[in-house]
Amino acid sequence: MNQTASRAGRGWILFAGIMLVIVGTMNILDGVWAIRAQDTALDTIFFKNNLDAWGWFWLIIGIVIFAAGIGVLGRSRWAVAVGIAVAAIGAVLNMFWIFQYPVETLVLVGLQVLVLYGLIMYGEDRPAGW
Repeated sequence: MNQTASRAGRGWILFAGIMLVIVGTMNILDGVWAIRAQDTALDTIFFKNNLDAWGWFWLIIGIVIFAAGIGVLGRSRWAVAVGIAVAAIGAVLNMFWIFQYPVETLVLVGLQVLVLYGLIMYGEDRPAGW
């Protein structure tokens, strides 16, 4: 791989890793909030006493995404695979909100597509002939 492609790849990997760390952190915070908000009026009325389960779900997902972001920054293959899966699933699932929040949805899907591009194009070191 030539020096110019290597520099471009570092930027894309840095971007993808930072985005995964941010998303993981946000999910962790959402999970912690949901766990702490159990047995409140909000939990009883809107979530039918199931906010605790959702909290643990998002906490675990957030930890996995955060770890994948750190792994992407360290060029770990498993982290690149997890990052690709998370970005692809997120892009598809966010499209369900397009009619309710069109601008926000397009921004989120655009960011996820950029993460996908960075991870797919530069996530793995390629042999010299590629």
